[in-house]
Amino acid sequence: MKKILFAAAIAMLLCSCGPKGYTSYSWEYHKLDSRYDRDGGNPVQDAIAKYDSLMAPLQQIVCYSNDVYSKYAPESPLSNYAVDALRSFAEKYTKEKIDMALLNLGGIRTDLPKGAVRVYDIVSIFPFNNYLSILEVEGTSLQRIFDNMASRNRVEALSGVRMKIEGDRVAECTVGGKKFDPGRTYKVATIDFLVTGGDGIEWGDGILMRGDTGILLRDVIISEMKELMEAGKTLEAKTDGRVVVINSNR
Repeated sequence: MKKILFAAAIAMLLCSCGPKGYTSYSWEYHKLDSRYDRDGGNPVQDAIAKYDSLMAPLQQIVCYSNDVYSKYAPESPLSNYAVDALRSFAEKYTKEKIDMALLNLGGIRTDLPKGAVRVYDIVSIFPFNNYLSILEVEGTSLQRIFDNMASRNRVEALSGVRMKIEGDRVAECTVGGKKFDPGRTYKVATIDFLVTGGDGIEWGDGILMRGDTGILLRDVIISEMKELMEAGKTLEAKTDGRVVVINSNR
């Protein structure tokens, strides 16, 4: 019988749940002929079985979700949960109050499933190697960012912020529970991708202090989820009216 070349590609994306994230990936090729499924042997399954122990970390349950949660603008259950988790983690990490947190909606790639949430779900939702950064920022810089979001009709995920946009301008805004003051400085938790201008976030010269933690965003989320599960709670994400858009021109 003519030999068939069968490529058994085994791509192992191994999440370490630590600052390094993925550790390795590899693949193998196996030639299959008429003897492939005889003599009780299955070379592809045997090859995959070798990696079962390495796949175990991805199968780990990190929390239980009450529903399927999605992301959408201007705010959504999934984006609200993610950015709130970022701010919560940053406060525990710094042992200081963080006024607000900022994430880009584009970095959230798929839905959070209902029921058991595993490490591989979080890797799928947050596949990029984005790291937690903690900033001290001038209020004028934040005002420029908020105004730009309103004018573009593109509001990213915000925590600690309540904003009303009318048309293409910010009509009302609070940060950290107080009326936004461009003359103040604010502590902001975000990701390095946005610090360097990703998705059109421009800080100008307003960053007074930048602390790069080396902690991946997905590991932040996993840590917060595990803490929730250890407390005997399930994940319930929701919208809360933190961003209201009225009479958008687009």
